[in-house]
Amino acid sequence: MPRTIHLHNIEVKSLSHPHGDLPADMQMSAQLIFNRHIFLQTMAVEMEPSQNSWKLKPDCNIPEWALTFCLAIIRHSPTRGIRLLGHTEATQDEALRSGENDKISLCLNLAKINPDGPLLQLIITASVSDFAAATPCNGMDVLRSQINSVNSNIQTIEAHLNQMDTDSKMHIQSDTAALWAIYESILFLPTEKQVRARLLKQLGHICLKHSERSHMIDYLNQSVYAYDDAVRDDPGNVTHLQDLGFALYCRFQQRGGVDDINKAVVLYRDALNHSAGNYLHTVITTNLSTLLGVRFRRLHDINDLKESMSMQEDVLQLTPDGHPEKPGLLNNLSNSLLHCYEEFGDLGYLQECIIKQEDAVRLTPDGHPEKPFMLHNLGNNLRSRFEQLGDLSDINDCISKQEDAAFLAPDRHSDKPSWLNDLGCSLLHRFERLGDLNDINESISKQAYAIFLTPEGHPKKPGMLKDLGNALRLRFQRLGDLRDINDCISKLEDAVGLTPDGHPDKPSWLMDLGTSFICRFERLSDLSDINKGISILKDAVHLTPNSHLDKPTMLQNLGNALLRHFQQCSDLSDLNECISKQEDAVHLTPDGHPQKPARLNNLGTSLKIRFEQLGDLADLIESISKHEDAVHLTPDSHPLKPVMLSNLSNSLSTRFERLGDLSDLHESISKGEDAVHLIPDGHPDKPANLTNLGSYLRHRFDQFGALSDLNESISKQKDAVGLTPDGHRNKPIMLRNLGTALQLRFERLGGLGDLNECISKKEAAVRLTPGGHSEKPGQLSSLGISLLRRFQRLEDLSDINNCISMQEAALHLTPEGHINKPSRLSNLGYSLLLRFQKLGDLTDINESISKQKNAVHLTPDGDPARTAMLNHLGIALQLRSKRSGDLDDLQQSICQSTAAACSATGPAHVRLDSAKRWAHCAQEAQHSSLLTAFQVALDLLSEVAGLGLPISDRHYQIMKAGPLVRDAAAAAISSGQLEKAVEWLEQGRSIIWGQFLNLRTPVDELQQKWPELATELISLSAKLDRGTTQENDVQLADSGAQQSLRSIAHQEHENAHKRNVLLSKIRHLPGFHQFMLPKTFSQLSSAAQKGPVVLLNVSQMSCDGLIVQKGLTEEVMHVPLDDFTPEYVKSLAESFEDLMPYVGRGDIDRLHAHRERSFQDLGDKFAWILSELWVRLVKPVLNALAITTPTKDNLPRIWWCPTGPLTFLPIHAAGLYGKDVAFGSKLSDFMISSYTPSLATLMQGFCPTSLPQHEFQLLVVAQPSSVGLGYIPGTKDEIQRIQQCARGKVSVQSFVEHETTLANVEEGMMKSSWVHFACHGVQDQYTPTKSALLLAGSSRLTLERIIKLSLPHASFAFLSACQTATGDKELQDESVHLAAGMLLAGYQGVIATMWSIMDNDAPQVALDVYEHLFKKSPPDSTQAAEALHLAIRNLCESSGGKKSFFHWVPYIHVGV
Repeated sequence: MPRTIHLHNIEVKSLSHPHGDLPADMQMSAQLIFNRHIFLQTMAVEMEPSQNSWKLKPDCNIPEWALTFCLAIIRHSPTRGIRLLGHTEATQDEALRSGENDKISLCLNLAKINPDGPLLQLIITASVSDFAAATPCNGMDVLRSQINSVNSNIQTIEAHLNQMDTDSKMHIQSDTAALWAIYESILFLPTEKQVRARLLKQLGHICLKHSERSHMIDYLNQSVYAYDDAVRDDPGNVTHLQDLGFALYCRFQQRGGVDDINKAVVLYRDALNHSAGNYLHTVITTNLSTLLGVRFRRLHDINDLKESMSMQEDVLQLTPDGHPEKPGLLNNLSNSLLHCYEEFGDLGYLQECIIKQEDAVRLTPDGHPEKPFMLHNLGNNLRSRFEQLGDLSDINDCISKQEDAAFLAPDRHSDKPSWLNDLGCSLLHRFERLGDLNDINESISKQAYAIFLTPEGHPKKPGMLKDLGNALRLRFQRLGDLRDINDCISKLEDAVGLTPDGHPDKPSWLMDLGTSFICRFERLSDLSDINKGISILKDAVHLTPNSHLDKPTMLQNLGNALLRHFQQCSDLSDLNECISKQEDAVHLTPDGHPQKPARLNNLGTSLKIRFEQLGDLADLIESISKHEDAVHLTPDSHPLKPVMLSNLSNSLSTRFERLGDLSDLHESISKGEDAVHLIPDGHPDKPANLTNLGSYLRHRFDQFGALSDLNESISKQKDAVGLTPDGHRNKPIMLRNLGTALQLRFERLGGLGDLNECISKKEAAVRLTPGGHSEKPGQLSSLGISLLRRFQRLEDLSDINNCISMQEAALHLTPEGHINKPSRLSNLGYSLLLRFQKLGDLTDINESISKQKNAVHLTPDGDPARTAMLNHLGIALQLRSKRSGDLDDLQQSICQSTAAACSATGPAHVRLDSAKRWAHCAQEAQHSSLLTAFQVALDLLSEVAGLGLPISDRHYQIMKAGPLVRDAAAAAISSGQLEKAVEWLEQGRSIIWGQFLNLRTPVDELQQKWPELATELISLSAKLDRGTTQENDVQLADSGAQQSLRSIAHQEHENAHKRNVLLSKIRHLPGFHQFMLPKTFSQLSSAAQKGPVVLLNVSQMSCDGLIVQKGLTEEVMHVPLDDFTPEYVKSLAESFEDLMPYVGRGDIDRLHAHRERSFQDLGDKFAWILSELWVRLVKPVLNALAITTPTKDNLPRIWWCPTGPLTFLPIHAAGLYGKDVAFGSKLSDFMISSYTPSLATLMQGFCPTSLPQHEFQLLVVAQPSSVGLGYIPGTKDEIQRIQQCARGKVSVQSFVEHETTLANVEEGMMKSSWVHFACHGVQDQYTPTKSALLLAGSSRLTLERIIKLSLPHASFAFLSACQTATGDKELQDESVHLAAGMLLAGYQGVIATMWSIMDNDAPQVALDVYEHLFKKSPPDSTQAAEALHLAIRNLCESSGGKKSFFHWVPYIHVGV
């Protein structure tokens, strides 16, 4: 009976442990081979604890026919791969002879596969039986390969290899088991004569081809094993060293193992050493330089990059032009230069890289297989330069090159998918710059096709999926189609799933996936998305070492996600962690790196947000510093420059809100405008920048009150809302910003449509903001304020109740320590105050005061918002004092109002309101601070009506001040401080004209001592003088003109601010502490050098005359007008207004009988008004002056400077009129009257000119007809009489009818000393500066044009037109009429009209005036008042006293 050997155990012992072929992570298995066929293979087992043996359990029978059996030992290592370590062979007879009692113990040494392999010993334990039982093969695998033969016949092995090679060329894949069998067969061959090495090399090639086609790692591993054994058989063979190095490089590319690239470099270095003098030396050098470049990209060891470039430069230098390898070498060097740029951010490397790449393309002939590759690389490099500089020609050229490359490559080309994918990325970059949807759609199409062409398992497939996912995310962000973001996440999840752990790109893929979840959260507000996104981003950061180039980007993205989580959930720990991550990102980014500005920018934004939460000024200052660095480091052409500018402007605006520094506000607007200008239409960032700019303009409106700023703000906000799709996370904020701007316009203009639209927008904002969102309290508070405004207008109690409910909800949702907590307390307090005013519930006012006090307590000194809070608290305390009579409340109201008025920050109009309340309360309490309060208020007037504003806006601000100036003067008079009363009336009246005079004031003394400061001041003053009359209602159709107008407005604010800073600096110089400050009385008194000046003050308390005259010990004389009460003055002015005929010079028919009868019917009332003025006002003044004797010749002069309603009453005509009235019963019997807008105007008129003598010329302008008005024939007669009177005495230049163009008239005024206008004149009731003299066609010489004129020779003007000194009812103390404008333009004296004049009177009056003036040579304009006095006397006497008051009273003289 045959005997059967049963194998139980095989113990493998290492006699050379440790050994490089026996890594710590290995397992071991054994193969049982019969007749050169692999029969069975054991399960792989771990090393025994003894650290030098492995115990295998084959548990199988050796068939009786297998007379000889072979055992092969296999290593299995995750890091080192599968490898045959050795083998041994024995016969059954040998085995049987080695045993006793049917027990076999056989000890065999393994034959080494390689001479340097480990020494292994086998101890086989078996048993012998006399029957052949069917024993199961426990612990064994049966190989199912069709080729499991281990042949030792060289010819057979070569035949198999050749067949496999042929199959490979025909794209027939070989079974991996078959390849292993061939591999083992080769290894069983002897190592002599390098035959085995040659066969291993051939096998390696076959496996590598299979790997390149299938991207299966098993094939690639097999090629590495084969090449490795070839090198071990023939260690110095250069080809084998290169083959193994290349295979390891390929595996590194697929798996990312650093050991593989390190070994590849070592192998190529070895090959290089062995190739000295060999033709392969240059090729190996080139390949080694490539590997070093690859390793640099992974490990960022700069020495690798330097060595790589050095090698490339050496090889390039040795390669002559025309050599076929030259383009490839240039291409390699350009790649290294690109790596240098990516590492150091030095643009010079990128520029040189592109030059080299362009040379490579140029030297590569068309049709060359490498041409597409060169074109593609050049395109990539151009894209990199575009990313740095933003030059559109670069990205366009890049796309062109990449399109050429893709077109030249057939679909079967292995690089075609990669090139299509890169082309898609470039199209995406252009989309990000220009916003053209065609680009992103084409990008997605190219990337999708690239993925379609890429087989499963290809190592680049995950990267392509990632790029496609990112493109889909961008399209979603543009169009909002949820399918895009869902598809994006799906693609990125596939990319991550296909990327093994440990792969160097895995963290990057995770980063993009996490970012996409955040993006979907923005749309759907599903917290699970943002939580998942943050978790994934944290994984990405954790997996990335600090040395990795992508680490800063990952930290940045994680920081951004944490910021969004904070904004959603209001957890401060998120915000703090966000800032920490962003600081790490900035720290890890080297200076000069192209991403440094973006990371600084993001950090700055987060610091600003934390400031908004906690109010720590250090955060805001650091935020601005980071944003400034980001802007400084970013060229204007860079696509991210607008973002940098916008965020800097945002932080500057916030600091302005906190500290009130106007330079911050101006700078924020400037930067915001730059940002909007740089962003193309259609760009997704455009709306956010528009709404930000709108907010900054609104802040400037809050500060200065320029309506143009507010209108522009609303326009920007509307554009932002219109461009933002529904569902966008910023939509609620934009709606609120628009609503706030509309509310302000309602407050300014009173249009309910604005307020209702405002509330609608804010309600939508509240509705669209989810609960728990950090913006929800702000939305509620803002809506509450708008409801409060509607309550104030309509008094609907539901509005105030809803307002208070919303303010309470907003306050409840605002955490303690939040920067907006004080403002929300204040808003609620103010709302309760208004409800108290309506309902009188003391609970409301008490709660209001409590809330306001808390708000003030929580707000730091210097915060501009504190001013409004103090103001509101002062109001509440004053109201409670009135209700309860508690004097403590009144004292506290004074205290709070004082603090607000004297604040260094906060809008000037708020401080002015506080100062007025302070004065009111001080007057009520008879507080000693009364005059101080008025002084503070008056000082604020010029700030409220700042020089940077258009005149109409300054007028509005002055109107809001009301009778403040007159009340202040009355208080000073009551205190006996008459000189101060005069100073205050001068300071607080004709403010606009005073500003212009100030701008035009010579600075001779400053020029002598501080010429540089003087030059700067003159320049700024001149700019403001030229630009400050620009009105805000100009309609410009051209967008460029609109932009120019906005720029001018911004520049005016800038210039005004610079001038104020400069004046402050000058006033700190020795001897200049009063420089250009309001004049003192000692200076003002010179206005009375030719006669007394009477200031008539009409306050809410009294009416007073203040007489300024020279030559008296007491220079200010007080004339109490006790019979002329403020109420009586007002009623008298109203009665006079009813008398005014709204007719002009052209109403010829009204000058005949029926109109005269009407005048006669009104004459009695007119006479009564003039008599009241005589008795109650003028006669007391004359008595005070001791002027009691009337005279007809050589009458003295008197100047009247009225205030309030008195500015519309004809004081010069005061007297008693009638048949029996005696001589000496009217003012004109005693004195010749003139008017003056201010004392400064008189002083200016009395100043001698410093210009050289100019030849006298009179300009006469006659325009009898104007569009829309009647013909006035008397104008031609008037001109003819003047010319006749002047003939032979003075030079006359005339413009009549069509000659009276603006250009002719203004040029004539420049050359003439005197000017006479005979034409229509109009006072514009809505825009006073549009008041005008009507010239040819529709031309108008408006007040705003007149005050722009600087007329060096001007002396006297006669405005023989209607309404040239009428003024504006709402601006009683501003002298907003044409006569005052003429004085400002340089004329010393003006004859003008208070209302309409009669066409048939005007020629006679003009002739009489000029006949008197031309008696002297040269004519003296200071005689104009006397000439008018005589002309009017003659007009009345020539009619036998029949001329009604309406004929002669309108004529007045203004000025010197």
